[in-house]
Amino acid sequence: MIMIPIKSISVNECWQGRRFATPKYKDFTKDMLRVMPNREVIKGNVHLKITLYLKSVLRGDIDNFVKPIVDCIVKKGWIEDDRFIQKMEVEKIKSDLDSIEIELKNLKTNN
Repeated sequence: MIMIPIKSISVNECWQGRRFATPKYKDFTKDMLRVMPNREVIKGNVHLKITLYLKSVLRGDIDNFVKPIVDCIVKKGWIEDDRFIQKMEVEKIKSDLDSIEIELKNLKTNN
């Protein structure tokens, strides 16, 4: 389990049109990659658990937070590709501090 002390952003805040990443998304990605520790890549099918600690649990649709985090997990090399995520749990918890908790497990399943 890895705790990331960064405020999550919604996928709606990531793109200008269909092609251009917003400055906010670029900053989020840079900050995430800086604080995410290096770890061995998990190969094959993955179970991903994301816990979003938010000052307001009513802020944003839960599914909109997932894609920017998953993109960072792939860019950091924690998993080979997000197509290998076969199981996902996402939870929002009210907290005084915004942060993200990520847990990855290898799944022993058939493709």
